[in-house]
Amino acid sequence: MDKIFMSGSLVPYVLFLFLIWRIRKHDPRLINKFTFIGFCSMLGFITVTAVAGAIALKVINAPTLAHVDYLHGIAEGALTIVNGLIVFGLKKQKDALDSTERDVLEEASVTSYAADA
Repeated sequence: MDKIFMSGSLVPYVLFLFLIWRIRKHDPRLINKFTFIGFCSMLGFITVTAVAGAIALKVINAPTLAHVDYLHGIAEGALTIVNGLIVFGLKKQKDALDSTERDVLEEASVTSYAADA
């Protein structure tokens, strides 16, 4: 049952990746490169976690991945890297938007000042 749920949950995520790829292809300014790479890297995290879980269950004979600290740490480390990429890209996107907004406001201020003079 878990395998069916896991496989079924990948379908909407891959569709999400496809949609953000299409959006980025249409206008790269809408989705930062690092954010896109981070979301795609989530599949790598899933793979690392699945392999670590299989090693924990089949090789080490632990009840769960959480019972093997170093494997669990590797999987969590992969998630931290993925989340870091996503946040870094979102921060760069926000900074770019703030910069654009600041430029527009300055231009409007200069234009208003010139019209008043």
